[in-house]
Amino acid sequence: MSTPAKTQTPTLPRLFSIKQVCEHTGLSRRTIVSALSSGDLEHYRVGSRAIIPETAIIAWLESKRICRRPRHRRAIDGGEA
Repeated sequence: MSTPAKTQTPTLPRLFSIKQVCEHTGLSRRTIVSALSSGDLEHYRVGSRAIIPETAIIAWLESKRICRRPRHRRAIDGGEA
């Protein structure tokens, strides 16, 4: 007799309110609401509340990352390299 396969319940993503996003990131409410309104920050709308998944917050922040290129060194003798 075989045992039935266990079904795994899907895990829910961590969800945050606008206030919680502001507290965790140090950004203003206006910045977060602007990102929600423009569609830059993905979220769920439940009634009048915006619910933001942790993965969306991370993706949005990563999209704002500034990668600086390393400076090129000049030739020591001042001539063409």
